[in-house]
Amino acid sequence: MSTTARSSVRAGLLGLGLLAGAPGRAATVDGTIITNIACATYMGFAGGLGFKVSYCATQTVLVANPCINLYKSSNPTQQSAGGTVTFTLYVVNCSCTVSAWNVTVTDRLPDNMSYNNPPAPAFWNGGSGGTWSPFMSSDNVTYAAGSPPAGQVTPYYLRFVLDRLGPCKSAMAQFTANIL
Repeated sequence: MSTTARSSVRAGLLGLGLLAGAPGRAATVDGTIITNIACATYMGFAGGLGFKVSYCATQTVLVANPCINLYKSSNPTQQSAGGTVTFTLYVVNCSCTVSAWNVTVTDRLPDNMSYNNPPAPAFWNGGSGGTWSPFMSSDNVTYAAGSPPAGQVTPYYLRFVLDRLGPCKSAMAQFTANIL
């Protein structure tokens, strides 16, 4: 078999493999309007002559998907052993049509750090009316309500749940940790 023929066979097999794979999926963009059309047709007879009549009805649906973006910052961005660092987690609902519910942010306490309490985590709901709830875990599986005890070291996970984040709103959770 010639080189050209082998290349053609490989390309064909690759194409068949891609076609046989799982179908692609994508989410419909927030704010998209989907139109559904249903039609009915019937045949009637008048004076022995047949006629066909069709009726159609449409209904539109506005796609409303919340969209959450997460940003994390630290202050300061450079610190020596024994110093304190404040971490701030920002969540933004980039949908301007629908609220996001039960937004959960999980953050693992960085290695070689201990949780600093007080101060307790600070929260801001961005004016969306939502309420933050802190949870803590040492295994990222079982969480207890409330802030971790002072001096808790890694691995330790902090979970913050915001029950509602309004359309085009942002919110913030903040905690401090000490470098060991």
